[in-house]
Amino acid sequence: MDFLRDNAGTIVVGIAVFAGLAFIEARMIANARKGKTACGCGCTGCAKDIAE
Repeated sequence: MDFLRDNAGTIVVGIAVFAGLAFIEARMIANARKGKTACGCGCTGCAKDIAE
């Protein structure tokens, strides 16, 4: 129990960072499934889209 007590702040911050990253990733996946792009302006005209 000393480990948890001594590192409680680090553990809480780590969990918060992990939760934030998981939320961002889930949001990006949901947007991709809806057909939304990361930049919000579509892929027509993007360098990668033109090269293909």
